[in-house]
Amino acid sequence: MGNLSSESRARLLTVEEMYELRRDMAESSAWARAELKRRREEKAKQSAEHGTNNGITTEPSTK
Repeated sequence: MGNLSSESRARLLTVEEMYELRRDMAESSAWARAELKRRREEKAKQSAEHGTNNGITTEPSTK
């Protein structure tokens, strides 16, 4: 592979570190989902307030 010293080699995580990492990842994922939901709702609210919907209509065209 290369000339890696023992100080620069990766090591296995302890069981406690793995649980902590999984917990941290779950918290981060939950935060990200909540933040994306908040942003979608905010964008929808702004679109409704300004009467814009990116050209998408829910009513049939009268043309």
